[in-house]
Amino acid sequence: MPRSWIRPAAAGTVVALALSTGIAVAGASPSTAPRAAAVSCPVKALKSAKGVTTITMWEAMPRNNETTLEALTNAYNSSQTKVHVNLVQQPTYDATYQKYVAGLTTGDLPDVVQLEDNQLQSVIDSGGAIPAGACAKADNYSFGDFVKRVPAYYTVAGTLWGMPFNVSNPLFYYDKHDFTTAGLDPTKPPTTLDEVLADAKKLKAAGIQTPFEFKEDSWYFEQWISGANKLYVNNGNGRSKRATKVQFNSPEGKKVFSWLGSLVSSGVAQGTDKDQFDNLLAIGNGNASMTIDTSAALGTVYSVLGSGGASDKQLDIGVAAMPQIAAGKGGVTVAGAGLYIMKKSSPLKQAAAWDFLKFLDLPASQATWSVGTGYIPIRISAAKDPALQAQWAKEPGYKVAYDQLVAGKSTVATAGPVIGPYAAERVTIINAYQSVFATKSDPLASLKTAAAKSNQLIADYNSRVAN
Repeated sequence: MPRSWIRPAAAGTVVALALSTGIAVAGASPSTAPRAAAVSCPVKALKSAKGVTTITMWEAMPRNNETTLEALTNAYNSSQTKVHVNLVQQPTYDATYQKYVAGLTTGDLPDVVQLEDNQLQSVIDSGGAIPAGACAKADNYSFGDFVKRVPAYYTVAGTLWGMPFNVSNPLFYYDKHDFTTAGLDPTKPPTTLDEVLADAKKLKAAGIQTPFEFKEDSWYFEQWISGANKLYVNNGNGRSKRATKVQFNSPEGKKVFSWLGSLVSSGVAQGTDKDQFDNLLAIGNGNASMTIDTSAALGTVYSVLGSGGASDKQLDIGVAAMPQIAAGKGGVTVAGAGLYIMKKSSPLKQAAAWDFLKFLDLPASQATWSVGTGYIPIRISAAKDPALQAQWAKEPGYKVAYDQLVAGKSTVATAGPVIGPYAAERVTIINAYQSVFATKSDPLASLKTAAAKSNQLIADYNSRVAN
Protein backbone atom coordinates (compact mmCIF):
# COMPACT_ATOMS: atom_id res chain seq x y z
CA MET A 1 0.00 0.00 0.00
CA PRO A 2 1.61 3.31 -1.05
CA ARG A 3 2.75 5.62 1.70
CA SER A 4 4.42 8.92 0.88
CA TRP A 5 4.98 12.45 2.11
CA ILE A 6 2.41 14.74 3.60
CA ARG A 7 2.39 17.93 1.60
CA PRO A 8 4.81 20.52 3.03
CA ALA A 9 3.73 22.66 5.97
CA ALA A 10 5.30 24.33 8.95
CA ALA A 11 5.93 21.95 11.83
CA GLY A 12 3.33 23.56 14.08
CA THR A 13 0.76 23.50 11.30
CA VAL A 14 1.45 19.82 10.64
CA VAL A 15 0.93 18.89 14.27
CA ALA A 16 -2.27 20.92 14.49
CA LEU A 17 -3.49 19.25 11.32
CA ALA A 18 -2.58 15.88 12.73
CA LEU A 19 -4.57 16.36 15.90
CA SER A 20 -7.62 17.64 14.07
CA THR A 21 -7.75 14.91 11.44
CA GLY A 22 -6.34 11.87 13.21
CA ILE A 23 -3.18 11.85 11.09
CA ALA A 24 0.10 11.48 12.93
CA VAL A 25 2.77 13.33 10.95
CA ALA A 26 5.74 15.49 11.63
CA GLY A 27 7.56 15.70 8.36
CA ALA A 28 8.52 12.03 8.41
CA SER A 29 8.13 10.07 5.21
CA PRO A 30 5.49 7.37 5.66
CA SER A 31 6.72 3.95 4.66
CA THR A 32 5.35 2.07 1.71
CA ALA A 33 4.59 -1.61 2.19
CA PRO A 34 7.74 -2.66 0.25
CA ARG A 35 9.88 -0.31 2.32
CA ALA A 36 8.33 -1.64 5.52
CA ALA A 37 9.23 -5.18 4.51
CA ALA A 38 12.85 -4.08 3.92
CA VAL A 39 13.27 -2.23 7.21
CA SER A 40 15.85 -3.89 9.44
CA CYS A 41 15.42 -4.33 13.16
CA PRO A 42 18.68 -4.56 15.13
CA VAL A 43 17.60 -7.40 17.42
CA LYS A 44 21.20 -8.60 17.89
CA ALA A 45 22.48 -5.27 19.20
CA LEU A 46 21.65 -6.25 22.77
CA LYS A 47 23.83 -9.36 22.76
CA SER A 48 27.11 -7.47 22.60
CA ALA A 49 26.03 -4.55 24.80
CA LYS A 50 27.75 -3.89 28.10
CA GLY A 51 25.98 -2.61 31.17
CA VAL A 52 22.26 -1.92 31.50
CA THR A 53 20.23 -0.38 28.68
CA THR A 54 17.37 1.71 30.04
CA ILE A 55 14.27 2.21 27.91
CA THR A 56 11.01 4.08 28.45
CA MET A 57 7.51 2.98 27.57
CA TRP A 58 4.47 5.26 27.50
CA GLU A 59 1.35 3.39 28.58
CA ALA A 60 -2.25 4.36 29.29
CA MET A 61 -3.54 1.64 31.60
CA PRO A 62 -5.89 2.71 34.42
CA ARG A 63 -6.32 1.34 37.95
CA ASN A 64 -5.76 -2.39 38.36
CA ASN A 65 -4.59 -2.72 34.78
CA GLU A 66 -1.59 -0.51 35.42
CA THR A 67 -0.81 -2.38 38.62
CA THR A 68 -0.62 -5.63 36.66
CA LEU A 69 1.50 -4.02 33.95
CA GLU A 70 3.88 -2.69 36.62
CA ALA A 71 4.15 -6.17 38.13
CA LEU A 72 4.99 -7.68 34.73
CA THR A 73 7.55 -4.95 34.07
CA ASN A 74 9.17 -5.49 37.46
CA ALA A 75 9.30 -9.21 36.75
CA TYR A 76 11.03 -8.53 33.45
CA ASN A 77 13.53 -6.12 35.03
CA SER A 78 14.37 -8.73 37.65
CA SER A 79 14.63 -11.60 35.18
CA GLN A 80 17.74 -10.33 33.40
CA THR A 81 20.54 -7.76 33.76
CA LYS A 82 20.73 -6.18 30.30
CA VAL A 83 17.55 -4.08 30.15
CA HIS A 84 15.65 -1.88 32.58
CA VAL A 85 12.21 -0.61 31.58
CA ASN A 86 10.67 2.57 32.97
CA LEU A 87 6.91 2.89 32.55
CA VAL A 88 5.46 6.38 32.18
CA GLN A 89 1.70 6.47 32.54
CA GLN A 90 -0.36 8.74 30.30
CA PRO A 91 -3.91 9.81 31.22
CA THR A 92 -5.72 8.18 28.28
CA TYR A 93 -5.16 6.59 24.88
CA ASP A 94 -6.07 9.89 23.23
CA ALA A 95 -3.59 11.81 25.38
CA THR A 96 -0.89 9.29 24.52
CA TYR A 97 -1.57 9.65 20.82
CA GLN A 98 -1.51 13.44 20.95
CA LYS A 99 1.78 13.35 22.85
CA TYR A 100 3.14 10.92 20.25
CA VAL A 101 2.13 13.30 17.45
CA ALA A 102 3.81 16.25 19.15
CA GLY A 103 6.91 14.16 19.82
CA LEU A 104 7.34 13.45 16.12
CA THR A 105 8.25 17.13 15.78
CA THR A 106 9.93 17.84 19.12
CA GLY A 107 11.78 14.53 19.41
CA ASP A 108 10.26 13.90 22.84
CA LEU A 109 9.37 10.26 22.31
CA PRO A 110 9.79 7.09 24.35
CA ASP A 111 11.30 3.87 23.04
CA VAL A 112 7.96 2.06 23.12
CA VAL A 113 4.50 3.58 22.97
CA GLN A 114 1.14 1.90 23.60
CA LEU A 115 -1.40 3.20 21.09
CA GLU A 116 -5.05 2.32 20.67
CA ASP A 117 -6.01 -0.06 17.89
CA ASN A 118 -7.72 2.64 15.81
CA GLN A 119 -4.45 4.57 15.40
CA LEU A 120 -2.89 1.88 13.22
CA GLN A 121 -3.16 3.73 9.90
CA SER A 122 -1.99 6.99 11.45
CA VAL A 123 1.08 5.32 12.93
CA ILE A 124 1.93 3.81 9.57
CA ASP A 125 1.54 7.17 7.86
CA SER A 126 3.65 8.94 10.48
CA GLY A 127 6.78 6.95 9.69
CA GLY A 128 7.61 7.04 13.39
CA ALA A 129 7.67 3.33 14.17
CA ILE A 130 9.65 0.25 13.18
CA PRO A 131 7.29 -2.55 12.05
CA ALA A 132 7.16 -5.27 14.69
CA GLY A 133 7.17 -7.70 11.80
CA ALA A 134 10.70 -6.57 10.88
CA CYS A 135 11.89 -7.45 14.38
CA ALA A 136 10.09 -10.78 14.25
CA LYS A 137 11.73 -11.59 10.92
CA ALA A 138 15.19 -10.63 12.15
CA ASP A 139 14.70 -12.73 15.28
CA ASN A 140 13.00 -15.73 13.63
CA TYR A 141 10.08 -15.07 15.96
CA SER A 142 6.93 -17.05 15.30
CA PHE A 143 3.33 -15.96 15.79
CA GLY A 144 2.12 -19.52 15.37
CA ASP A 145 0.88 -19.76 18.96
CA PHE A 146 -1.05 -16.48 18.78
CA VAL A 147 -4.81 -16.34 18.30
CA LYS A 148 -4.79 -15.84 14.55
CA ARG A 149 -6.86 -12.70 14.33
CA VAL A 150 -4.75 -10.79 16.85
CA PRO A 151 -1.61 -10.26 14.73
CA ALA A 152 -3.90 -10.10 11.69
CA TYR A 153 -5.43 -6.89 13.01
CA TYR A 154 -2.06 -5.12 13.13
CA THR A 155 -1.03 -6.38 9.69
CA VAL A 156 -1.52 -4.08 6.70
CA ALA A 157 -0.41 -4.99 3.17
CA GLY A 158 1.54 -7.93 4.59
CA THR A 159 3.43 -5.96 7.24
CA LEU A 160 2.87 -6.35 11.00
CA TRP A 161 3.24 -2.91 12.56
CA GLY A 162 2.21 -3.00 16.21
CA MET A 163 3.17 -5.79 18.58
CA PRO A 164 -0.15 -7.08 19.94
CA PHE A 165 -0.57 -6.82 23.70
CA ASN A 166 -3.87 -5.93 25.36
CA VAL A 167 -6.89 -7.24 23.50
CA SER A 168 -10.56 -6.89 24.32
CA ASN A 169 -13.93 -7.21 22.63
CA PRO A 170 -17.54 -6.30 23.52
CA LEU A 171 -19.64 -8.45 25.83
CA PHE A 172 -23.30 -8.61 26.74
CA TYR A 173 -23.97 -7.90 30.42
CA TYR A 174 -27.35 -8.69 31.91
CA ASP A 175 -29.20 -9.24 35.18
CA LYS A 176 -30.18 -12.88 35.53
CA HIS A 177 -32.61 -12.05 38.34
CA ASP A 178 -34.53 -9.64 36.10
CA PHE A 179 -34.65 -12.25 33.37
CA THR A 180 -36.21 -14.74 35.76
CA THR A 181 -38.72 -12.15 36.98
CA ALA A 182 -39.75 -11.42 33.37
CA GLY A 183 -40.22 -15.12 32.60
CA LEU A 184 -37.04 -15.31 30.52
CA ASP A 185 -34.50 -18.10 30.82
CA PRO A 186 -31.39 -16.57 32.48
CA THR A 187 -29.24 -19.32 30.99
CA LYS A 188 -30.26 -18.30 27.48
CA PRO A 189 -29.39 -14.63 26.92
CA PRO A 190 -30.21 -13.14 23.50
CA THR A 191 -27.84 -13.98 20.66
CA THR A 192 -29.32 -11.70 17.98
CA LEU A 193 -30.52 -8.10 17.85
CA ASP A 194 -34.10 -9.21 17.30
CA GLU A 195 -33.92 -11.32 20.45
CA VAL A 196 -32.59 -8.33 22.42
CA LEU A 197 -35.61 -6.30 21.32
CA ALA A 198 -38.05 -9.11 22.16
CA ASP A 199 -36.49 -9.65 25.61
CA ALA A 200 -36.44 -5.91 26.27
CA LYS A 201 -40.19 -5.72 25.67
CA LYS A 202 -40.81 -8.54 28.16
CA LEU A 203 -38.55 -6.89 30.74
CA LYS A 204 -40.40 -3.60 30.26
CA ALA A 205 -43.70 -5.36 30.85
CA ALA A 206 -42.21 -6.83 34.05
CA GLY A 207 -41.57 -3.34 35.40
CA ILE A 208 -37.97 -2.58 34.39
CA GLN A 209 -37.66 1.15 33.76
CA THR A 210 -35.25 1.01 30.79
CA PRO A 211 -34.47 -2.63 29.94
CA PHE A 212 -31.61 -1.91 27.52
CA GLU A 213 -28.95 0.73 28.10
CA PHE A 214 -27.14 1.43 24.85
CA LYS A 215 -23.67 2.87 25.24
CA GLU A 216 -23.22 5.12 22.22
CA ASP A 217 -19.90 3.70 21.13
CA SER A 218 -19.21 3.44 17.38
CA TRP A 219 -17.05 0.40 18.14
CA TYR A 220 -20.19 -1.70 18.52
CA PHE A 221 -21.41 -0.76 15.05
CA GLU A 222 -18.09 -1.92 13.61
CA GLN A 223 -18.48 -5.19 15.50
CA TRP A 224 -21.95 -5.77 14.06
CA ILE A 225 -20.66 -5.24 10.54
CA SER A 226 -17.76 -7.66 11.07
CA GLY A 227 -20.11 -10.04 12.86
CA ALA A 228 -22.08 -10.18 9.61
CA ASN A 229 -18.78 -10.88 7.82
CA LYS A 230 -19.06 -7.67 5.79
CA LEU A 231 -16.48 -5.01 5.05
CA TYR A 232 -16.66 -1.70 6.90
CA VAL A 233 -14.57 0.16 4.30
CA ASN A 234 -13.48 -0.70 0.77
CA ASN A 235 -10.17 -2.01 -0.54
CA GLY A 236 -10.18 -5.07 1.66
CA ASN A 237 -11.12 -3.11 4.78
CA GLY A 238 -8.22 -0.79 3.99
CA ARG A 239 -5.77 -3.67 4.17
CA SER A 240 -4.95 -4.33 0.53
CA LYS A 241 -4.60 -0.61 -0.13
CA ARG A 242 -5.75 2.61 1.44
CA ALA A 243 -9.50 2.83 2.15
CA THR A 244 -11.33 5.48 0.11
CA LYS A 245 -14.97 4.88 1.06
CA VAL A 246 -17.06 3.31 3.79
CA GLN A 247 -19.30 0.37 3.00
CA PHE A 248 -21.42 0.32 6.14
CA ASN A 249 -24.50 1.97 4.57
CA SER A 250 -25.43 -1.57 3.57
CA PRO A 251 -28.34 -3.90 4.31
CA GLU A 252 -26.46 -4.96 7.48
CA GLY A 253 -25.83 -1.40 8.59
CA LYS A 254 -29.44 -0.48 7.89
CA LYS A 255 -30.57 -3.48 9.93
CA VAL A 256 -28.61 -2.21 12.94
CA PHE A 257 -30.00 1.32 12.71
CA SER A 258 -33.53 0.13 12.09
CA TRP A 259 -33.16 -1.99 15.23
CA LEU A 260 -31.97 1.04 17.20
CA GLY A 261 -35.01 2.94 15.97
CA SER A 262 -37.27 0.10 17.11
CA LEU A 263 -35.69 0.14 20.56
CA VAL A 264 -36.47 3.85 20.84
CA SER A 265 -40.01 3.67 19.45
CA SER A 266 -40.79 0.77 21.79
CA GLY A 267 -39.60 2.77 24.79
CA VAL A 268 -37.25 0.00 25.93
CA ALA A 269 -33.86 1.68 25.55
CA GLN A 270 -31.91 4.86 25.98
CA GLY A 271 -28.47 6.01 24.90
CA THR A 272 -25.62 6.75 27.30
CA ASP A 273 -22.24 8.45 26.97
CA LYS A 274 -19.56 6.19 25.51
CA ASP A 275 -16.94 7.59 27.91
CA GLN A 276 -18.93 6.86 31.07
CA PHE A 277 -20.27 3.75 32.77
CA ASP A 278 -23.84 4.95 33.26
CA ASN A 279 -25.03 1.87 31.40
CA LEU A 280 -23.48 -0.47 33.97
CA LEU A 281 -24.55 1.69 36.88
CA ALA A 282 -28.14 1.53 35.61
CA ILE A 283 -28.01 -2.25 35.92
CA GLY A 284 -26.48 -1.90 39.37
CA ASN A 285 -29.31 0.29 40.62
CA GLY A 286 -32.05 -1.84 39.09
CA ASN A 287 -33.15 0.60 36.37
CA ALA A 288 -31.85 -1.53 33.51
CA SER A 289 -31.32 -5.21 32.78
CA MET A 290 -29.09 -5.38 29.69
CA THR A 291 -26.18 -3.55 28.11
CA ILE A 292 -23.08 -4.03 25.97
CA ASP A 293 -19.63 -3.02 27.16
CA THR A 294 -16.00 -3.97 26.81
CA SER A 295 -14.56 -7.15 28.25
CA ALA A 296 -11.91 -4.90 29.79
CA ALA A 297 -14.62 -3.75 32.23
CA LEU A 298 -15.04 -7.26 33.66
CA GLY A 299 -12.87 -6.56 36.69
CA THR A 300 -14.91 -3.49 37.57
CA VAL A 301 -18.20 -5.27 36.95
CA TYR A 302 -17.35 -8.16 39.24
CA SER A 303 -15.63 -6.09 41.95
CA VAL A 304 -18.35 -3.44 42.16
CA LEU A 305 -21.63 -4.81 40.82
CA GLY A 306 -20.94 -8.44 41.65
CA SER A 307 -19.77 -8.04 45.23
CA GLY A 308 -22.63 -6.27 46.92
CA GLY A 309 -21.61 -2.84 45.65
CA ALA A 310 -24.81 -2.42 43.64
CA SER A 311 -27.88 -0.82 45.17
CA ASP A 312 -29.97 -3.60 43.62
CA LYS A 313 -29.19 -6.34 46.13
CA GLN A 314 -30.92 -8.97 44.01
CA LEU A 315 -28.58 -8.32 41.11
CA ASP A 316 -27.10 -11.46 39.57
CA ILE A 317 -24.67 -10.47 36.81
CA GLY A 318 -24.60 -12.57 33.66
CA VAL A 319 -21.97 -12.29 30.93
CA ALA A 320 -22.50 -13.52 27.38
CA ALA A 321 -21.24 -13.06 23.84
CA MET A 322 -22.26 -9.89 22.04
CA PRO A 323 -25.59 -10.40 20.24
CA GLN A 324 -25.16 -10.13 16.47
CA ILE A 325 -27.39 -9.28 13.51
CA ALA A 326 -27.57 -13.00 12.80
CA ALA A 327 -25.66 -15.71 14.64
CA GLY A 328 -22.74 -17.53 13.06
CA LYS A 329 -21.88 -15.21 10.16
CA GLY A 330 -18.53 -13.60 11.02
CA GLY A 331 -16.88 -12.66 14.28
CA VAL A 332 -15.80 -9.84 16.57
CA THR A 333 -12.74 -7.80 15.71
CA VAL A 334 -9.66 -7.22 17.84
CA ALA A 335 -9.63 -4.11 20.01
CA GLY A 336 -7.31 -2.73 22.66
CA ALA A 337 -3.82 -1.48 21.90
CA GLY A 338 -0.59 -2.36 20.17
CA LEU A 339 2.98 -1.61 21.25
CA TYR A 340 5.16 0.30 18.79
CA ILE A 341 8.95 0.53 18.76
CA MET A 342 10.10 4.04 17.92
CA LYS A 343 12.26 4.63 14.88
CA LYS A 344 14.10 7.51 16.57
CA SER A 345 15.51 5.22 19.29
CA SER A 346 19.06 3.93 19.02
CA PRO A 347 19.62 0.41 17.64
CA LEU A 348 20.52 -0.77 21.14
CA LYS A 349 17.31 0.58 22.62
CA GLN A 350 15.27 -0.84 19.76
CA ALA A 351 16.75 -4.26 20.48
CA ALA A 352 15.99 -3.80 24.19
CA ALA A 353 12.43 -2.75 23.37
CA TRP A 354 11.89 -5.83 21.23
CA ASP A 355 13.19 -8.06 24.02
CA PHE A 356 10.70 -6.49 26.45
CA LEU A 357 7.77 -6.84 24.05
CA LYS A 358 8.55 -10.51 23.58
CA PHE A 359 8.46 -10.92 27.36
CA LEU A 360 5.05 -9.24 27.62
CA ASP A 361 3.70 -11.68 25.04
CA LEU A 362 5.12 -14.82 26.64
CA PRO A 363 2.34 -17.32 27.44
CA ALA A 364 2.97 -16.94 31.19
CA SER A 365 2.95 -13.15 30.93
CA GLN A 366 -0.28 -13.17 28.94
CA ALA A 367 -1.90 -15.46 31.51
CA THR A 368 -0.84 -13.12 34.32
CA TRP A 369 -2.08 -10.13 32.34
CA SER A 370 -5.45 -11.75 31.70
CA VAL A 371 -5.95 -12.84 35.31
CA GLY A 372 -5.07 -9.38 36.59
CA THR A 373 -7.07 -7.32 34.13
CA GLY A 374 -9.72 -9.34 32.27
CA TYR A 375 -8.02 -8.71 28.93
CA ILE A 376 -8.02 -11.64 26.52
CA PRO A 377 -4.94 -13.90 26.47
CA ILE A 378 -3.55 -13.61 22.96
CA ARG A 379 -1.52 -16.83 23.07
CA ILE A 380 -3.30 -20.15 22.66
CA SER A 381 -1.00 -21.80 25.17
CA ALA A 382 -1.66 -18.98 27.68
CA ALA A 383 -5.30 -20.06 27.81
CA LYS A 384 -4.10 -23.38 29.27
CA ASP A 385 -2.24 -21.74 32.16
CA PRO A 386 -3.44 -23.19 35.51
CA ALA A 387 -3.96 -19.77 37.12
CA LEU A 388 -6.07 -18.57 34.20
CA GLN A 389 -7.99 -21.83 34.08
CA ALA A 390 -8.72 -21.46 37.79
CA GLN A 391 -10.04 -17.94 37.29
CA TRP A 392 -12.23 -19.00 34.39
CA ALA A 393 -13.62 -21.81 36.52
CA LYS A 394 -14.38 -19.38 39.35
CA GLU A 395 -15.76 -16.59 37.12
CA PRO A 396 -16.83 -18.08 33.76
CA GLY A 397 -17.59 -14.60 32.48
CA TYR A 398 -13.88 -13.98 32.05
CA LYS A 399 -13.66 -16.74 29.46
CA VAL A 400 -16.50 -15.48 27.27
CA ALA A 401 -14.41 -12.86 25.44
CA TYR A 402 -11.69 -15.39 24.61
CA ASP A 403 -14.21 -17.94 23.35
CA GLN A 404 -15.96 -15.26 21.33
CA LEU A 405 -12.70 -14.26 19.65
CA VAL A 406 -11.49 -17.75 18.76
CA ALA A 407 -14.94 -18.94 17.65
CA GLY A 408 -15.35 -16.34 14.91
CA LYS A 409 -14.24 -16.68 11.31
CA SER A 410 -10.86 -15.32 10.23
CA THR A 411 -11.59 -13.18 7.19
CA VAL A 412 -10.70 -9.75 5.86
CA ALA A 413 -13.99 -8.54 7.32
CA THR A 414 -13.27 -9.83 10.82
CA ALA A 415 -9.70 -8.52 10.72
CA GLY A 416 -11.32 -5.12 11.16
CA PRO A 417 -11.15 -1.85 9.23
CA VAL A 418 -8.04 0.30 8.83
CA ILE A 419 -8.95 3.95 8.38
CA GLY A 420 -6.77 7.06 8.30
CA PRO A 421 -9.06 9.50 10.17
CA TYR A 422 -10.44 6.68 12.34
CA ALA A 423 -11.22 8.74 15.44
CA ALA A 424 -13.05 11.40 13.44
CA GLU A 425 -14.92 8.77 11.43
CA ARG A 426 -16.15 7.18 14.63
CA VAL A 427 -17.68 10.49 15.69
CA THR A 428 -19.98 10.38 12.67
CA ILE A 429 -21.47 7.11 13.97
CA ILE A 430 -21.81 8.50 17.48
CA ASN A 431 -23.65 11.52 16.05
CA ALA A 432 -25.93 9.15 14.14
CA TYR A 433 -26.67 7.24 17.34
CA GLN A 434 -27.49 10.46 19.14
CA SER A 435 -29.81 11.61 16.39
CA VAL A 436 -31.77 8.37 16.80
CA PHE A 437 -31.88 8.36 20.61
CA ALA A 438 -31.96 12.05 21.48
CA THR A 439 -34.00 13.57 18.65
CA LYS A 440 -35.74 10.43 17.34
CA SER A 441 -34.52 11.15 13.83
CA ASP A 442 -35.06 8.68 11.02
CA PRO A 443 -32.51 5.88 11.60
CA LEU A 444 -31.73 5.21 7.94
CA ALA A 445 -31.34 8.91 7.17
CA SER A 446 -28.97 9.21 10.13
CA LEU A 447 -26.91 6.31 8.83
CA LYS A 448 -26.80 7.78 5.32
CA THR A 449 -25.55 11.09 6.72
CA ALA A 450 -22.86 9.31 8.72
CA ALA A 451 -21.67 7.50 5.60
CA ALA A 452 -21.48 10.72 3.59
CA LYS A 453 -19.56 12.52 6.33
CA SER A 454 -17.22 9.57 6.80
CA ASN A 455 -16.46 9.49 3.09
CA GLN A 456 -15.64 13.19 3.15
CA LEU A 457 -13.31 12.72 6.13
CA ILE A 458 -11.52 9.89 4.37
CA ALA A 459 -11.23 11.91 1.16
CA ASP A 460 -9.81 14.90 3.05
CA TYR A 461 -7.31 12.68 4.84
CA ASN A 462 -6.23 10.93 1.66
CA SER A 463 -5.82 14.26 -0.15
CA ARG A 464 -3.07 15.08 2.33
CA VAL A 465 -1.34 11.77 1.80
CA ALA A 466 -0.21 11.16 -1.78
CA ASN A 467 -1.28 7.71 -3.00
